Amino acid sequence: MHQILNQINGIENKSYLELGIGNGRNFERVRCARKMSVDINGRAMFTGTTDEYFQNSAAEFWDLIYIDANHDFDYVVRDFNNSVKRCREWVLIHDMIPPSIKHTDRRLCSDSYRLLYYLWKHTDLSIYPICWNYGLTFVKMPAELVDPPEWCREISYEQFMRWVENMHLYSEFEIVQALNA
Repeated sequence: MHQILNQINGIENKSYLELGIGNGRNFERVRCARKMSVDINGRAMFTGTTDEYFQNSAAEFWDLIYIDANHDFDYVVRDFNNSVKRCREWVLIHDMIPPSIKHTDRRLCSDSYRLLYYLWKHTDLSIYPICWNYGLTFVKMPAELVDPPEWCREISYEQFMRWVENMHLYSEFEIVQALNA
């Protein structure tokens, strides 16, 4: 993912917040001037949940926010809404298109795909899901807060994938063009 972000014009002058850093390799490689990481794994600059970070941090604003923490639908919706309040340019959400039913396990992509379905189908947001990297999705700011209805929880993986087959998924080239537009 850092390969894409590092192609943004002026990336070295931007700020970046990463929610969920895993092994930290992506975070380390993003060339932003000001960076913050959040994770419960003890490797991040802020150790705790994303909810704790947003509750306890000053109202800092970020140019780019990357969401890759808990992938359960409710958590991703909360992280998205908290990020929308603090982001100036782009919110990125990882694991929005699980490549198989196996990947909808809570330890992998979980059911975050339901948020992508809602955003795509029921909002006017500028949304750019990439055709690889588990559907890494870029959402252009400004964006509104979302409150997906209860029926979103009923969307099956199979229904979602049938719907995705008819949607445009973006190439890395197209994403970089959008980021620099």
